[in-house]
Amino acid sequence: MVPLLIMLLGLALLIYPVFATQWNNWLQSREAGSYQHTVTQARTLQPVELDDAIKAAQEYNMHYTDGPVLDPWLSRISKDNVQYQEYLTQLHDYDAMAQVAIPAIDSNLPVYHGTGEDVLQKGVGHLFGSALPVGGKGNHTVLTGHTGLTNATLWDNLIKMRKGDAIYVNTYGQMMKYQVHEIETVLPNKSDTLRAKPGEDLLTLITCTPYGINTHRLLVHAHRVPMDPAETAVFEKSGSLMQWWMWVVLVLFILALAAIAWWLYMQRRKETDRAQTASSTIGDLRVAPRWPTE
Repeated sequence: MVPLLIMLLGLALLIYPVFATQWNNWLQSREAGSYQHTVTQARTLQPVELDDAIKAAQEYNMHYTDGPVLDPWLSRISKDNVQYQEYLTQLHDYDAMAQVAIPAIDSNLPVYHGTGEDVLQKGVGHLFGSALPVGGKGNHTVLTGHTGLTNATLWDNLIKMRKGDAIYVNTYGQMMKYQVHEIETVLPNKSDTLRAKPGEDLLTLITCTPYGINTHRLLVHAHRVPMDPAETAVFEKSGSLMQWWMWVVLVLFILALAAIAWWLYMQRRKETDRAQTASSTIGDLRVAPRWPTE
């Protein structure tokens, strides 16, 4: 019994990362889908309120996003900061402020205020100090996401993106398309490429790299391009829930399960054989001839 319990415990430890990652991926995908559904309904029922919120965010961008943009993991701002509190009042009607979809890597995630660890564990964070994701010339929105978490995919596949790939952002039903024009790997303190440029509508995605080491930052730069109305369906698609390593773990899990089943079968067979042998021996003793004694 003890060896069996040890083997089952080992199996549970083996499969746990897959289940944990799948569960969190599902939660994040559900949140992105819920946001898309909610703002789509609101866009029909209360378009004025949504337009007012976007206009307020655009006004905010004009006055509060001309300062330096710092690395989201090295430079943490106090949540008690007056400007940060003002920032939190923008696009705050829903749990998420926006939704970002990247078809090239099957990613569809909610976007939240700030880049605190609580945010980056459940989705994508908007970098405070950069423009809110409402578009407009002279704006540069910066979104950040984790790579290498043991219990969620998030932006593990961002490294697979290439020039020309599309990034879609849905903010309060305002849907925007950006096209990747540059990908670079930089040191954490190099943030000059995150500044806004006059006359350009820019978006940058940031994650840590290399995988599991995180000494540098991967920056995916994109610019606003026209969006075909037919492309809005991209926000309704769920992100990919399976990665290559999950298939490897599942195969190992199935093989280990089969091995345990075979071991149990052989153990049961040995017990049956021993029982049959013992029964035959007892039977032979019972029917053994008794020689007459003188």
